[in-house]
Amino acid sequence: MRYPDAIALAVVLMTHGSPGAAVAQASSPNPPPAALATIQMSGRGFEEGLQDGDRFQVRLFIWSLEGAAQSILGPDVLLFEPGCVAQFGRGVQCAQLLVVGNAYILETFDTSSPDLVGHNAFRLAGEVWRVYFDPAPDGTRSFEDLASFEKGDPVAVYKVREFATADPVADVIWARNDQELLKSTPFTLRGVTVDFKNVAPRLMGLGHARVPQSDPNPQPIPTNEPPFESKGPGFFLLHTPISGTFSAVQSK
Repeated sequence: MRYPDAIALAVVLMTHGSPGAAVAQASSPNPPPAALATIQMSGRGFEEGLQDGDRFQVRLFIWSLEGAAQSILGPDVLLFEPGCVAQFGRGVQCAQLLVVGNAYILETFDTSSPDLVGHNAFRLAGEVWRVYFDPAPDGTRSFEDLASFEKGDPVAVYKVREFATADPVADVIWARNDQELLKSTPFTLRGVTVDFKNVAPRLMGLGHARVPQSDPNPQPIPTNEPPFESKGPGFFLLHTPISGTFSAVQSK
């Protein structure tokens, strides 16, 4: 049985970091120390299927943006809008940094033999992640509403290479990816101006997910977004929770 799905994709990244190379520009008198970032993300993966050519999407929120000794934004800064949290609670509905990633399965294969259940491996292609900054979430965002993730200002775009391995016995998927920043726009949060080209020019990551399950409300695939255009209309029939750690490394 295959458990490939894009879920892996969600995954994110493990650290290799060289602190001290990147900079968050601060408008406050005591800016945080310069450092490359380690980023925590959580969210959902939506999969068309688990075969070659099947499309998937991740919808994530960033809940930690750490530097060398403290948060890039200052000591113990939270990435949820306080007024929204007071009214609607802490979660995706009040997150201020959102991520949407699109990809498709380039190839998948099984390492099983007659005497041993193996792993299902996946290699993804056409993958691009977009980061949005929403300064004033209103508490209505949900994983099932793509438009609510694309609300706000686009602040970064990454080209992604991703690989995933599913263990059908343990019912877990592990993903590894390498993200290269294509473009970024500075944004200001809690009085600190951040540009991903300084704190995260390249990301290396490790993520995990559960085996995907049928979605009772299948999501339409946005065929106006790359790389989904060529295959035509369809639906994400599966979904799964995903989380990961992304650590920045200095770009060459």
